[in-house]
Amino acid sequence: MKSLLGIALTVSLLLASCAKKPVTRVTVKVADTFSGYVHLDSCVSIAQEPAEPDESGYGHTAACPAGDVEILVIKGTKSFVIPPEGVKVRRNPSGQPTYITFQIS
Repeated sequence: MKSLLGIALTVSLLLASCAKKPVTRVTVKVADTFSGYVHLDSCVSIAQEPAEPDESGYGHTAACPAGDVEILVIKGTKSFVIPPEGVKVRRNPSGQPTYITFQIS
């Protein structure tokens, strides 16, 4: 009986550790004519929101995502979302996000 309880507890803990982390939304404002790759350094506490990358696509965000990221792009008078599948989050060996990249067309 004790071994069944131990197995049940172990399975429960394993399932809980596999739980998906929430998706973080980062808002980015670009010029109406901008198209190309964007590189945002993440976890920059003094970064303004929404993030406004320069004409080369480089910028900063205060977001420090633990999981996937989706991007809300404001481009002129239009806005659209880039889903997590189109966003790459680079992390250091400890798992801390260092930068976020995606493409705007």
